Amino acid sequence: MPYRRSMETPLQNELIAAFETAIRSLVRRFRNHPYVFYTETDMHGYLYHRLYKPPFNVLYRTSDGHDTILLHEEFPTVSKYTRDTDGHLRNDPASRHRGRLDISIWDPTLINVRTHRLQKVLCAAELALDDCGEESVHTVNDTTKLADPANEIKRGYLLYFVRDKLKDYNQNKIKIHKELNDATAKKIRVVIASKSEMEYWGAWGDFSNVIEQQR
Repeated sequence: MPYRRSMETPLQNELIAAFETAIRSLVRRFRNHPYVFYTETDMHGYLYHRLYKPPFNVLYRTSDGHDTILLHEEFPTVSKYTRDTDGHLRNDPASRHRGRLDISIWDPTLINVRTHRLQKVLCAAELALDDCGEESVHTVNDTTKLADPANEIKRGYLLYFVRDKLKDYNQNKIKIHKELNDATAKKIRVVIASKSEMEYWGAWGDFSNVIEQQR
């Protein structure tokens, strides 16, 4: 099916609402059928599929004359990073390595004034599946990318899913919830869904009370 060209620029609020609707669809699918996803990458694919429709998959023209769509997977960050010995990402302009955003939506109001390689991200989601280990830095690094001002992400989402690592999750819940709270403190919207406990903060939750109860 051929692409069609956008006839008008969609409103940012409409795009954000559609993005959040797709996230909720992913959470519902995970809670009802957690094993339809083999890996986190399968979850990326599901979210991409839910978003692959107008106004996300119609053509917009960049300032350097390229036709593109708003929806992109593994979009590189503006900032460059190196990893410390403990695995944490650290800003490093001298590095050759950029971060990657699992799923992103470009800002349509700026596409025609920016080149194809220098677009601004309206929404971006980072996903984590069963990253519950005591030494895991996955969500911390996701927060680093989403909250980094240089990456120009208007609205960042951290989607945290627990399926097979429930024992590790329960053992490390204080650490995990602290990291998620740190993300919300940086204006990142957080969702957590657990297969067995059915934990889900649909409105981008606050985990402070949970942490206090477990001390």
